[in-house]
Amino acid sequence: MPIRRQPLHPRSDELEDQAYAWAAARGLVPDGGARRLAASRVVTLATSYYRTAGYAEMAVLARWYVWLLTLDDWFDHAGRLPRGVPRPFHEALVRDLWPVTAEGAPGGWRNRFARHLRECVAGYRWQAGVRLGAVPVPDVAGYVAWRRRSFGAYPVFDLVEYVERQTFPVRLAEGRAARAAVAAASDVMAWTNDVHSLPRDIRAGETANLAVLVRARDGGGWPEALAEVDRMTTARVVDLLRARDELAEAGRQGRLLGARVTGAVRGAWDWHRDSARYREEEPVTVPPSSTGWTTAGWTTAGR
Repeated sequence: MPIRRQPLHPRSDELEDQAYAWAAARGLVPDGGARRLAASRVVTLATSYYRTAGYAEMAVLARWYVWLLTLDDWFDHAGRLPRGVPRPFHEALVRDLWPVTAEGAPGGWRNRFARHLRECVAGYRWQAGVRLGAVPVPDVAGYVAWRRRSFGAYPVFDLVEYVERQTFPVRLAEGRAARAAVAAASDVMAWTNDVHSLPRDIRAGETANLAVLVRARDGGGWPEALAEVDRMTTARVVDLLRARDELAEAGRQGRLLGARVTGAVRGAWDWHRDSARYREEEPVTVPPSSTGWTTAGWTTAGR
């Protein structure tokens, strides 16, 4: 992975503890789920690419990460296609998360963040629909577009401005380089997740997985499909680094946004390799990548 790993935020353990306790108190995890959530250490996804941010802002970001993950899990286990989100998630959003996040934020940012959050939840519902047979199985291109929404990267990267207590000009936040960077980062993280989730998805008959769809399209075996996903992921990392360099040309705020986006990708890469959430299954092995870094050895226990 050609992005340097960074140390966790110095108060990472505290940030984790408060976020997991909040999720349990809010009823975002089922009985017995709090321990599994804590073991996943999902909050390190946030603390892996911020080191100097204030504790108060990081505590809110940590809760957003937990909210997104646990809601995704809820949709994954839905027995029928849900119309909306459960009451505990709605209440946590409107009482705890949104008020503190939106306070003092410009109207344009609030609208952008809310749009991205709605698109993310729609992506969760879409994936549940594919799994339950209520939505047609997509082709690879259709899946990539929906998966980019459902991974949650867009609202998370909007939160860079909240955590850093800065307002990016529209020409930066919604410009070509930022859009290219966020899209590439989302693809890399989502496709990484798909490889880790593959054994479980195969057993469950899940079709909303990039490797599954590539195999169906190309007609080869799992090694060939995983090698193709690895090639696609490598190409998107190249796109990401190119977009980061272009963002740097916009000055200090462009460099900050590029650093946070690429740092999150490295954090997600490490988290998928290290989290207990992905150590419950046998490894999925792929051929070595021609670029010298590979998805080989990733494991899975669900998204």
